[in-house]
Amino acid sequence: MLTVDLNTQDIPRLFSRFRDVIGEKHWRHRASAVRAEMRGSRFLHEYLIEENDFVLAFDRCSSLIERYGQMPLSATGERALYPAIAFAAQVLSIVDISTPQQGKQLIRRIHGAFRNPDEFRAIRLELMAATHFVRRGLGIGWPEMEGTGTFDLMVTGLGVNGLQVECKSISNDKGRKIHRREALEFYRLVYRDLVRVTQNLESGLAVILTLPGRLPSALTQRKGLARLVVKAIMSGQAASLPEGGDIRISQFDMAAIAKVDPQGRLEISKSDIERVTATRDREGLILGSRRGGAIVFILQSANEDRPLDYVFDTLSNSAKTQVSNSLPALFLVGFDGVEPGELVNVATQDFDPEQQPTALRIAVSKFLSSKDRDHIIGVTFLSRSALTPKLHGEFDSGGSAYIFPRRESRFWLEEFSGLFSTQSK
Repeated sequence: MLTVDLNTQDIPRLFSRFRDVIGEKHWRHRASAVRAEMRGSRFLHEYLIEENDFVLAFDRCSSLIERYGQMPLSATGERALYPAIAFAAQVLSIVDISTPQQGKQLIRRIHGAFRNPDEFRAIRLELMAATHFVRRGLGIGWPEMEGTGTFDLMVTGLGVNGLQVECKSISNDKGRKIHRREALEFYRLVYRDLVRVTQNLESGLAVILTLPGRLPSALTQRKGLARLVVKAIMSGQAASLPEGGDIRISQFDMAAIAKVDPQGRLEISKSDIERVTATRDREGLILGSRRGGAIVFILQSANEDRPLDYVFDTLSNSAKTQVSNSLPALFLVGFDGVEPGELVNVATQDFDPEQQPTALRIAVSKFLSSKDRDHIIGVTFLSRSALTPKLHGEFDSGGSAYIFPRRESRFWLEEFSGLFSTQSK
């Protein structure tokens, strides 16, 4: 049975067994490489922590054992470790009910995931989905491990012959021309020069670098591009790039967008940044001066980002090749870069008859309207998971779900209504 509840007193025992079964060298080697990267670039520090949160949590546990000979009881109060330990407990519970060959297959997959954050996210989403269905009193099968299918979960005890569930984890970079790590690495190249320019600023300066496509892959080319940006800022004039694209520069009134929080720190909202730079949903770097000015530097591609196209191309291909068209199937799409409140805001707009439907609503409606996908009984979008405190020292892990059922499917059953604890649409 899949483990869905844990007690903090079980943490030392669970981690010790996880270390024996999986082998701590896999996360210790990765954690060492991650920390080396952090030392080499302050800009990558937060990004690397987010991308390797479980790796660093397991490494923390290993370090405690290395220091004390065992995990001290005080460590069981470290909330940052709870998601990783819960993951370990679920992996072990699956290994316990698997055949030796299936267990080895899962362990190899975990080994690969420690080196590949995208694969780790995929496994975490599958386990989160499995936990949800088990808590509803339903059975879970693992078709790929069992050799009975090419989709992620078979939910039994639901419908006539069960429900196929395919999970798709979508990172924030999917469908985007400029990935976050690339942008952060480029900011490092211009940072010192921008700090020097910013020191004497008394107003706002918006700098928008628009590339014809993606950032050049060669470091020498990126450095050359960085020099062009700094030169344009120093001259105060816009510039065209040799290979296409441009650098746009404009001033804005800081007083119109800047706010001071109760601690006296300057705050600039995302919407205000988008307004003064005439951009939307782009990577940006903001540097303030003691004179009350600031530089807002935006890096973007002239080619439009198409994250939703990526999502629905992925679902379309999966509907054809991964799930059977003779049984009902449900897609669970995990948006790793979307916080629970953000997904709620999307749903709120769609439920408001006075507002235009969101791009997500339009895209999923088009996807579900295809006659070739009659076996797809719905798509559920999930936000990033968060640890939420409850009563009596308990914590729950979960996020927001936005559900699009397809009740007109010939496979639809009323049992499929309310599969998640949110209002269906």
